[in-house]
Amino acid sequence: MNSIRSMSRLFVAMMFVMGSVPGVSAQTMGSTLASFNILANTAVTLTGTVPLPLVLNRVGISPFTAFNPTNASAINLHQNDLTAVNGKAEGQALWISLAGAVGSNPDINLATNVLDPAYIVGGGITLIKSATDITETDDAVTFTGDATSILIFQPQTFISFTNFDILLAGGILPSNVYWQVPTSVDITNNDAAPRKTPGTFINNTGAQNITVVVSDGSLRIGRLVSLQGEVSVTKSAGTLDFDYPANGTGVFVPGCSDGLFYPSPATGATGTFSYCMESAGDVNIRVYNVIGDLAAKIEDTKAAGQHASTLDTARLAPGVYLYILERSYVGGNKSRSKVKKFVVKH
Repeated sequence: MNSIRSMSRLFVAMMFVMGSVPGVSAQTMGSTLASFNILANTAVTLTGTVPLPLVLNRVGISPFTAFNPTNASAINLHQNDLTAVNGKAEGQALWISLAGAVGSNPDINLATNVLDPAYIVGGGITLIKSATDITETDDAVTFTGDATSILIFQPQTFISFTNFDILLAGGILPSNVYWQVPTSVDITNNDAAPRKTPGTFINNTGAQNITVVVSDGSLRIGRLVSLQGEVSVTKSAGTLDFDYPANGTGVFVPGCSDGLFYPSPATGATGTFSYCMESAGDVNIRVYNVIGDLAAKIEDTKAAGQHASTLDTARLAPGVYLYILERSYVGGNKSRSKVKKFVVKH
């Protein structure tokens, strides 16, 4: 009898994961997937700028391993390792759970392929469905609910946002927003206004891609998951931040990197140190030549988040340089990087 009960519980659990039980949770978000800013199937292409490179906390690719950064980096990069493979499996589970989700509130069925300016939703799941794509340009929409509200967007085809702002009011968490997109996702910010497109964007058809381009203003975006395609992010100007993957309440800087220097070799008049601060505090960067002489130093006070400090490389002799980055946070906590190096050529 115990064996029968155990098998029954196992069957119910399996059906729950597969999304066959009515009312299945829309939040089958495994902890590994939740830790990624970007997770792709074929490739991840990141393009940033000098002196402010594009730096992400965690990027994954599986089953392929193509990572293509230009003035960009990932603090934690997973190329078809166990973490990326597990994240991909959790992405598939998320897709199934979203497809099987049952709304707690009446569905919002779009009469056109654009959203209305404002919606009031209840607690629990609200499904926002479109019989075509969802295409928005120079627009904004506000959703008002509470911390228990879950929004699931389900276009028939693709999503295309240009200078579009999603505002969450009343306590809706960005981590409770999902965009289940069969084909491509294209998000562009090319004017001076600050905007947000929160939530998890996930697509799953063919080799369809997720593409984000910021050429002006600022954009804060959520998690990007392409189960069969590539994720491409370009920041040619302006600023681009990713929501904190765990709870959607801030920029993801739980453990800052040792700092990165661009470009190396430095051939121009300036080079740039890119680093993040876990909280407000002081940053101290000391640069040494290969015989241990202090060649330069940078001291500054920064707020929490991603930052850059420039170095006058024109006055440095050609050669190899070593640097150490120290952070002293308000409250007494300190961190010190490993010794790293860069090259100067004139």
